[in-house]
Amino acid sequence: MQITLRVLLLTAASALLLSSCDTSLDGNLNENQTPNTSLTVDNIEVEEGNRLSSRVNISWWGDDPDGYVDGYEFAITDTSEGSWQFTTRTDSVFILPISPGEEIEDVLFAVRAIDNEGAADPEPASIKFPLRNSNPVTELNTLELPPDTTFSIASFGWTINDPDGLPTVQKTEIAINDTVNGWVEIPIETADQQELFISVDISQSGENSGVADIFLGRNYRETTLQLDGFQFDQTNTFYVRTTDAALAESEVISYEWYLKRQTSNVLVLNDDASSDSQENVEYTLSKLSGIKISADVLDISDGEGFGSGGVVPLSSSFPRIINPTLNRALSQWDHIYWVSNSLQRNINYAPEILGLFFENGGTLFFNTLSRVQDSTNPLFNFLPIQRFVSIDASRGETGFRIQDNYEVRPIENGPVLSYQGGRNPGIWPFVPFNEEDALYEAQLLKTFITGDLELYDGPGTIAAINPEGNLIYFGIPMIDFRDNGEEDNVEALLQELLINRLGFTTQQ
Repeated sequence: MQITLRVLLLTAASALLLSSCDTSLDGNLNENQTPNTSLTVDNIEVEEGNRLSSRVNISWWGDDPDGYVDGYEFAITDTSEGSWQFTTRTDSVFILPISPGEEIEDVLFAVRAIDNEGAADPEPASIKFPLRNSNPVTELNTLELPPDTTFSIASFGWTINDPDGLPTVQKTEIAINDTVNGWVEIPIETADQQELFISVDISQSGENSGVADIFLGRNYRETTLQLDGFQFDQTNTFYVRTTDAALAESEVISYEWYLKRQTSNVLVLNDDASSDSQENVEYTLSKLSGIKISADVLDISDGEGFGSGGVVPLSSSFPRIINPTLNRALSQWDHIYWVSNSLQRNINYAPEILGLFFENGGTLFFNTLSRVQDSTNPLFNFLPIQRFVSIDASRGETGFRIQDNYEVRPIENGPVLSYQGGRNPGIWPFVPFNEEDALYEAQLLKTFITGDLELYDGPGTIAAINPEGNLIYFGIPMIDFRDNGEEDNVEALLQELLINRLGFTTQQ
């Protein structure tokens, strides 16, 4: 009887519980409500002459009556499905596109909120921006342009921009001597690239004309691009312009320089800034011609040193960009004959500007008067000089001198020369890296503070070759041997040092 009663009670309780549950599920499920979207500014009225730039800052917000806003979708001009782009931002800077060829245009911007269930505002907020396109801007970088005169290598640098925003720039183009049919587009590799730098390697394509391969950037990247229209031994004009997405063009910017034809694989660098500079280089060229070597000439004798004994600035006749331009330019020759009047001139930059020249197997002959240098001079890491010969100041010694008719003798092979400079110059002997590297020694006098002279009987090396065998330094100007009688020993000397030692040749 007790068991039956317990079962009845449990059955009644279960029925009551089920009845209660059924009551809580009664009713209709509410449908999701779409979100609402608003723009911070919903109307723009400006006078026609005060239209906006296409670079605009736009902000918006949204709300959802039965959930929350998960993000937004925006569209520009085209609001068809598939044209909307999602974002979680509530503001951004936009570059609104103006149709190609149009200067002014009203451009539509629309935005719609997306709620947590993926529903979009069916009535997006929108606004039309009254825009005026601005022309892009092109500027040449003055420190990245050729010097007044170049041979076959030249570089050009320029900056592009647009008041409407750099991303509106569509292309930048260059031309040589022809702004009708000569334009070549230069790749803009990233959307934020403002600086453009190219190099051209010009080869002869006609009797006086040339075509160039174009290289990009400071790392000289190869391309398939070519630029035609160069004129050798004439003034050439480089043109550059930039075009934006609305096809508006910048002002065409130009630069003129003189393009020389390379005629030889030997380059004479005239670094003689003395009053005898022209005579010296003409003498040099005549002696080279005497041993059947023709040469191109580049005058780098400009500039003065900073203060007493200071090194001159790098010649303005060189390209301003050392790498890649100047290194590439000098590597176009197989041999360089460098004549100077001082160790304080452009030779100090040689390790930096001749790297590729030596890598390509080039050889260098450097000729200037040997004068003592401070032991910290970086030239000791370049010229075949270990140190200069010391003097004894306690005895009143001041240096060394070479007199007219004193002999300059080879250590082994080569002609004997007689000094005929007529200026009784001070000249300083040096010690080469290795004894076997010495090539010539001079008969010298030691000078004293009293004005007395004493025959010097120590090592009088004034010419040596470096251990690599690709650089000879000769410490007496060749022109100081010019009055050596009927037998022209200067030509014999150059035959030995340039042709036999350094392998100078020329393309006839």
